Amino acid sequence: MSSQRGNVNRTRAQKHKNRFVFKNDLHDKTPQQMRLNSMHVSTVCQRCKEVIEWKIKYKKYKPLTQAKTCSHCKERTVKKAYHVICRECAIKAHACAKCLKTADEVAIEAPEPTPQEEQQLQVEMDRLVKSFSERKRRAFLRYMAKGKKPETAEKDEETQEIEEKAKRVAHTRAELLDKIKQLNLAEEDDEEDYDDEDDDDEDAEEDDSEIDSEEDSEEEQKPVKAK
Repeated sequence: MSSQRGNVNRTRAQKHKNRFVFKNDLHDKTPQQMRLNSMHVSTVCQRCKEVIEWKIKYKKYKPLTQAKTCSHCKERTVKKAYHVICRECAIKAHACAKCLKTADEVAIEAPEPTPQEEQQLQVEMDRLVKSFSERKRRAFLRYMAKGKKPETAEKDEETQEIEEKAKRVAHTRAELLDKIKQLNLAEEDDEEDYDDEDDDDEDAEEDDSEIDSEEDSEEEQKPVKAK
């Protein structure tokens, strides 16, 4: 821009243009950065989630080196940066762990299951699909392992490239139970179709036997020619 007094209009184009989208892991392939990119932000409201995801995207996120004191239980149980209360207190109070707004004011992101909860869910799902056929059991295990894409708002093409690398969110217990119910219904339909095919085969065999008996009776009724 010109230094002439009163001249605030610039005639030239922008000197530095952003031709490529910023990638936080372009020159940083450390395990910490990979872990941050795959982290699922939970127990916070939508606004706080967007703020934390922005910090991760542009390498502004500073993880905690040691646990922080929770504002509710007064214990050193806060393990995530920018959170003021721990996960258990946020779930118990139905509030955002960052801005402390309640679920009545804003929508709270569902908490990510702990390793113990994931193990219990795995045991429960294994018990429920034990009676499935091998094909249905493998289909359910693939569905459970694949997970689902996190729900995000419509964004431009630049941000979609980074979000493609984001970790897929695990299915909830209700979604897994719905999938088991669908597979159960599909298995019952297959059994009904199989029974119908058996009935059709039996009817066809009976018809063939009747035709054979009629042909035999006709052959018996034919007179034998004398030589």
